[in-house]
Amino acid sequence: MRTLFSFWVFSLVAGLFLQACTSPIKPVPTPTSSVVFVLSTAARVPTQIPTATPHSTATPTLIASPTMLATATETITVTPTPGPIWGTPASLMLHRKNDQFDTVQFLREFIGLLQKSGARVLTYRTLAGQPVVGTSRPFIISIDDIYLRYPIDPSVLEMIGLLREAGYPAVLGVVTEGDYPYPETVATLMALQDLGWEIASHSDLHHNLASMEKVAPKSIFPEIRTSLDKLESALGRRPITLILPEGQMTRGVMQLTRTGVLWVVGISGGNQYDTRQAFRYVGREGPDGDARTTFEIMLKRFGPK
Repeated sequence: MRTLFSFWVFSLVAGLFLQACTSPIKPVPTPTSSVVFVLSTAARVPTQIPTATPHSTATPTLIASPTMLATATETITVTPTPGPIWGTPASLMLHRKNDQFDTVQFLREFIGLLQKSGARVLTYRTLAGQPVVGTSRPFIISIDDIYLRYPIDPSVLEMIGLLREAGYPAVLGVVTEGDYPYPETVATLMALQDLGWEIASHSDLHHNLASMEKVAPKSIFPEIRTSLDKLESALGRRPITLILPEGQMTRGVMQLTRTGVLWVVGISGGNQYDTRQAFRYVGREGPDGDARTTFEIMLKRFGPK
């Protein structure tokens, strides 16, 4: 019995030993998160030198993209941004001919000086869009005291003819008193307006506004508004310019602002104007002796600052 038990124990131990010797060894898995790769010194050194272009001290050639080429060949013109203060063009004030002064002959000689100097003649309405920039000196010529209810004075018509022949537009200051505009005057003004001339208000009653406001401080606005309304009704375009009767400026700035005019034209001062203001006050020069003397005075007064 003891012998049989010993044999069984021996057989069991031998079987276990034989199984251990013949079965493959299974490695213990190591979590991937704990694996640390250590690069040896040999692995850090490349086994082959990269085939890059050898370094050169010469200036590299830049191959531009299409965008770069367009930028490189494009000519850029820098336009300066206009400032708020601009010089008033040299401005001439004229009236009809009388016994003391031959305005027609004066204008004929003055036009010759303008042509010789290569001046550019424009209107306030033209100037409203953009201040004049260029080599040609700008001039403005205005003729006052044209009455909407009467025929245009023959000497004024003659001056209009001289200016048209020279190709120069002008500004016509129109007084609008009365209820019935003269048909031929309306037709002439409309034709000139279509040619680029400017029709400006010269008030309704042609009263000195500075004197008017002393008597009736609130009378300035209706006086100018009435004139603007009549001109718009007769000519189909509302004026943006007021030529002050007798060149006298008023203290009623708020009343002038309410009228909506852009230009207020007097005589003294106004050699520069500020585009930030609700309206722009500018001055003018009347004939002073002969045409050449007046021309030189205007160049000095309205010259570049």
